[in-house]
Formats: sequence, C-alpha cells, structure tokens
Amino acid sequence: MKRILSPRSAVSKIPFVQVLAAFGLAAFVLSGAFVEAASPDLVTSVPRGGQVGSEVKVTLMGSRLEDAEEVIFHYPGITAKELKVIDSKKVEVTLAIAPDCRLGEHHLRVRCRSGMSYARTFWVSQFPNHAEVEPNDDIANPQKIPMNVTIEAEAKTEETDFYEVTAKKGERISVEIEGMRINYIRQQIAVDPYVAIYDKNGVQLAAADGSALLKQESVLSIKAPEDGAYIVEVRDASYKGRGRYRAHIGNFPRPTAIYPAGGKAGTEMEFTMLGDVNGPYQWKTKLPLEALNDTAGIFALKDGMSPPSPNEVRISPFDNVLEKEPNNKHTEATPGGALPLAFNGILAAEGDEDYFQFTAKKNQSFEFRVFADSIGTPVDPVLSIYDEKMKSLGSSDDADGTKDGKLAFKAPADGTYYVRIKDMLLRGGEDFVYRIESIVPTPRIDVTMGEMLRRELQYLKQFDVPQGGYYAMVVTTTRRGVSGDLKLDMPKLPVGVTYEAGVIPKSASQFPILLKAAPDAPIAGAMYDLLAKTVDADKPVTGKFVQTLDFVRGPQNGVEYYSRYHPELPVSVVEPLPFSITVDQPKVPIVRNGTLRLKVHAHRKDGYDKKITIRFPWLPPGVTAPATMTFSEKQTELEYELNAKANAEINTWNLTLLAESDGGKGKAFCASPFVKVSVEEPFVQMKISMATAKQGETVNMIAEVEQLREFSGQADVQLFGLPAHSTAAVQKLKSDLETLSFPVVTTEKTPVGQHKGVFCTVTLVKDGEPIVHRLAMGSVLRVDPKPKEVAKEKAKPAAVASAEKKEKPLSRLEQLRLEAQKEGANK
Repeated sequence: MKRILSPRSAVSKIPFVQVLAAFGLAAFVLSGAFVEAASPDLVTSVPRGGQVGSEVKVTLMGSRLEDAEEVIFHYPGITAKELKVIDSKKVEVTLAIAPDCRLGEHHLRVRCRSGMSYARTFWVSQFPNHAEVEPNDDIANPQKIPMNVTIEAEAKTEETDFYEVTAKKGERISVEIEGMRINYIRQQIAVDPYVAIYDKNGVQLAAADGSALLKQESVLSIKAPEDGAYIVEVRDASYKGRGRYRAHIGNFPRPTAIYPAGGKAGTEMEFTMLGDVNGPYQWKTKLPLEALNDTAGIFALKDGMSPPSPNEVRISPFDNVLEKEPNNKHTEATPGGALPLAFNGILAAEGDEDYFQFTAKKNQSFEFRVFADSIGTPVDPVLSIYDEKMKSLGSSDDADGTKDGKLAFKAPADGTYYVRIKDMLLRGGEDFVYRIESIVPTPRIDVTMGEMLRRELQYLKQFDVPQGGYYAMVVTTTRRGVSGDLKLDMPKLPVGVTYEAGVIPKSASQFPILLKAAPDAPIAGAMYDLLAKTVDADKPVTGKFVQTLDFVRGPQNGVEYYSRYHPELPVSVVEPLPFSITVDQPKVPIVRNGTLRLKVHAHRKDGYDKKITIRFPWLPPGVTAPATMTFSEKQTELEYELNAKANAEINTWNLTLLAESDGGKGKAFCASPFVKVSVEEPFVQMKISMATAKQGETVNMIAEVEQLREFSGQADVQLFGLPAHSTAAVQKLKSDLETLSFPVVTTEKTPVGQHKGVFCTVTLVKDGEPIVHRLAMGSVLRVDPKPKEVAKEKAKPAAVASAEKKEKPLSRLEQLRLEAQKEGANK
C-alpha cells in the first residue's frame, strides 16, 4: 500500500490554483482530558461531488446538525441554497457550482447556530454525475454507462464494480479515481483504489494500483485498439473497501507530468504536458503572482477537455535553466550562471543523471531543494553538489517527509560549482521530471496553531464565540530570519466581534489571542485572516496563519495519509452558552520560585448543573499549573494555582482559561476574559543550614536571609517537608532580619536519617492578597537515633563473688605457652 502525501510534505500544503477559466472551460458544460467529538460534526456528503456549471442536491451527514444555517466553502465557485435540516444527522442543501469554478478538490464546512464544523472535501468534475447501479460485480454483466461521466459509487468488501463503455479505434479511454481522499473514517483507509481496463472478451489491457501523480489514487489511460466495447474494473486493492469513490471515465487527457515543473511568478509560460497516451502536447498560461506554498495546479486542456486533477508547478521569483542534453557528465554540464536559479530537467532513460553548472561568490549561502516526488513525478531524487575539482560538498536524499532532498550550500570560495541529480534506483522515463531551486533564505514568520488533541489537527481550531462571551486560541509563531517582538492582527472579523492580544516578546513563540462577541452580535461566520507582524516598523515582516486539514488518517496509529493546508481561520458567532467563567484580577504578582492562587468563578444560567472542566491553553515561559480542574455539579468557585520556576520570564502576561462542558448536545467551549499576571523577582532569598537532632530533641534550623526587594510589615515563614512526627512553628520575618531561627521539635517516633526535602514558604501580604515564595529548596534535617540508657549492675551475693575470685582454669593455648616457657628454662 503506497502512502499518500502527509502535511509534512511541502506540496501537500497547497490548494490547487485554477488557471484555465479564461481559456473556455466554461463553454462546455472540487489522547486527553478533552474528548474527540466536535460540535457540530460533519462527516461526509452524498454525492461527494458535482458537475461544473450545474446544481446538485447534496445530503450532508454527521451529528449535532439540527441547528445548521449555512454551508461555507473555502474558495469561490460554489454557493449553497435551499438548506433544509432533516434531523440532527442529516441536512439537505442544493449547491450551485459556477461555470468558472475550478475543478477538483474544494473544502466545505457547516455553520450551525452552535458552531462551525470541521472542514470536509467536495469534488468538482467537468462531467455529470452518474450513479452506480447494482448488481455490477460480474464482468460478464457490467453496468453500461456513457463515455465522459463521473461515477458516484460505493466500494464494498470483497466486491468488484464493472462498467462498460464504447469507444472508436484510437480513442483515448481514461480513468481517474477519487477514493482514498474523499472518505473520512477515523484511522481507516476506506478505499485503496485499483483500476483495470479489459476488452470485450475480458482480456486485460492495462491496470493501475496507485500512481506517482496522485500517490494512492489510481489513474489509467489507453488507446482503444479497435472499435467496440471496453470494460472498466474498479475495486479496493485488497478487496476490503468500505467507502465511496468517484470514477472519472472518458476521453479526457491525462498527462502524468508537466515540463518545466515551474516558472517565474506572473510570467506567461508554455508547458509541455508529458505522459498522455496520445503523446506530449503544449499548454500556455500565465502563472499567478503568488500561491500558497509557492505551488500552483495547472489544468491543461486538450481537445476541449481537462484532466480531472491538475499537474503541479512551482512558482518562483527567479529564472529557469532548462537542461541541454547531453549533460550526463560534469564536463557536459548545462551552464547556468549566478544564483539564484531553478534547474529543470527530465531523467529520460535508465541510468540518466544530469549536471548543471553555476557560479557563486565566497560565503554566499543558498538552500538547494529538489521538487519531484512532492509534485507528483516518479523521481526518487539524489541531489549532490561539487566544486570545480569535483570534490563533494554535500549530498541529500529524502527530506521533510518526502523523497525529495534538500541541501544547505555555502560557497567556500569564488568559483564554478556543479549540481548533479539522479534517481536513487537509476530509473528514468519520459515523465521523470524534476526541478532544483537554489533558494535564498528570506525573513519570514510561520503562523500556525499547535495540536490540541493528538492526531486530530482540526480539533478546537474553530473560533466559535458565544454571544456576550469569549473564545481563545494559542497561536504559534516561528521566526525564520526574524528577531524581536511580534503582534497579532485579525484585520476583519464578524460584525460585533473584537479581538485582544498582547505583544509576543522575542523570547516567546506561542501566545494567546482572545475573541469577544457583543451580546447583540449577529449569529454568523466565515473564514478570516490571522496575521503576525514584527513590531519594529523599520524591519516589517508579516506572516499569515496556515491551518493543516488532516482529512484522512490511516490505521498505523493515526498516521496522516492525506492532508491539505488552508490560509484562513473559521470564526463564527454562536448562541449564548448556559455557562461562562471569569477569573478575579490578582492584585499581587507571582514571584520566581513562588505560587499564586487565582480565584475562578463559574457562572451558571437557568440552573445549569453540569460539570465544567477548565484549563490554561497557554502559560508564560517558566510558569506551570495543573493540567485541568473541574467544577463539580452546581459548584461555582475554585482556586487554580500557578507555580513559577526560578527561570520564569519576568513580564506582565495576559492569561485566559478555556472551559468546556457537555449539556447533552456535545461539547461547548468558552474562555474567560484576560487577566494580567505579573511575574517578578522574589522579595527575599534564604539558605537554611543543615541541622542535626536526636530523636526527641528540639533543634534550631538557622536560615540566612537576603532581602532582594523592600517590603513592609512582617512575613510569615513556615517550614515544609519535615519528617513525620516533627513540627516547627510559623516564624515572623521582618525586613531588617539577616537570620531566622526555626525551632524544630522531634519526637521518639521521628524517622532516623537525612531528610532532604525541607523548604520554607515566605508569605507577604500586599493589598490584602498573599505573595508566596518557596525558598531554600532541598534543605536538610538529619535525625539521629535516641541514645540507649546504660543499665546499673546489681550487687552480687558474697558466695558468688568469692567463687568468681577463684583462679579460673587455663585455656589450652595458655597451657601450651606455659609448657614452652618451662622447657626453655630447663635448657
């Protein structure tokens, strides 16, 4: 089973850019505390697509859809009308697909009064939908269909579908499947398509199981060898299918590669389309000035028809260099010139390898990146760079989740250099197209949102803001060649919605943003931009939020099989919730190595008595807190403790809590208004010397006190971590004390040994609230055993004492010594 592009792949991030509208296509008629459910939940649609320039009645299926009001598409070209809610699991809607709507994949969401659904796919074809009619699982009795239709069908376990078409000799018979990409079954591949074409006698003419172009999806084209009937077989590759598929069957062209594989942004380009059964053909188009991930999709028409899906090309700011054969040796290298450039070629035969020559100045830096597998060509590239004497300067095979390599290059000297490319297995063919870009790193800011639920990248990525309430999300900013503070911006929002976000300090990459809806904000929603900008106006850099849409995850621990990226954020105003939360603004800071208890209130409407779980979606660097806390039924107040480490970053931070509760219609979420929490240096520092006591004794533990900041009044100081059966009274600390003594009382039951977990808290009171320090961590109290008493000897009776005075008999050793002494004297 081949694995399709994951979102770590460079090209999986792109939406296809339609560039054919002006050319007449419209003339003939896309593990945790929080549960995985989202509210509302859109799973799929039937049918899964429709024809360009038509209206199609679609049933949207999922759960908690009873208050659906609108269908929102990410890109123009499709509008929804006549929406009708059937029940909580079904919504019927008529979709009007414009004549100039781009073909292929589109993304839609259902907006309900209670929130926005995940994005799901919808597919646009140049052909009308044609329904599968059962039974069609016998090759001797296939379903007869007209040419140039899109079959809407279902793949079932241990079942094969057969379709019969009629073609003239020399006519193109093409099949392209949308199967794996159009189904959402959690951690399952619903359909892994296999396609075959047979003649009327049942002789197989061609078959495909996957493709380089569409990875796990199959594409297949033949030329009809004679007039007559032909049979198309569609099934799951392992006969385990249990999902829907769309099969485009017709005379359409199906190039498997495009050359060159990119061009300069905004320029008119002529491409050669390769791999079609009728041979190469040319296609002219103007490239867009920009595209998401610098990649666009080209639909190249031939004979009035388009491929169902595009060929992808790179959009770059620099010129192309096209290979000139022969260039299999460095002495025959295609000349380039000064970088940056894009080198383009085809590994046209087995064993082919291509060399290009370029020049660079000492210390010039570039990133060489290959685009082949990631844009749908069969090449598994190996990239190498050499100096003028053919000394290797580096090599790369796979990178960033694809087979394509990348290589950082810094010129060691002025001179001539060579870049070489070959296939890992030395394969080649007419569609083995590649592109090598020498990219100059430019300052940029990547804006994303982290995973809130493992293997569920869309979870909590919808800003559903309740009327009169708040919603928060944590934004991740990755600075690339950018330093300094950043600020977030949402230039447009729904009516009645505002946002609040502080300055992201240069030391932080994650930061919260809070949206608020006015009580009278209209219930509505759409897709909006989220930007991150440098605060320094002299060095302006702007980054745009990009969201990963993980549409298909496989059975291997939920691995991503098919994902796309979208550069906007769904924001909607929803009905008021029956609960909300607030946090009392603290009057005092949290100090390093200290704690701060925040008082949180749950506001329940109309007797709402469900549990409410809260957590911090983000905390400042060096500050920690329990993962979650829960209001029990009817509880309205609790305290949430923050802990600051010794390296907690000193600043004043905006903090919000995210709350969730299930009132019986799925999870609902809201956030608390921001409170400002200041992290400051401690007021005092202490060091407690080790003390030793015997069981039952009282010993003084002496602390050296260092005042770091002035404070008024007295502080309470209390020892913690003492062994069992020992106590120490709370002591008072004045600002002028340099030492403090803690009388520690032990008992005979106090465990013997070194007790190394002793520390103290110092609690100051300011404006009626405590400032708590935790100091002298790891102090030691040693407890020794209580000394044993020596027993007094009793007086012995006279007879016993007299007997003890009698001479004791000699031991055998003493007898031998005595005999030896006598013998020595006789001599």
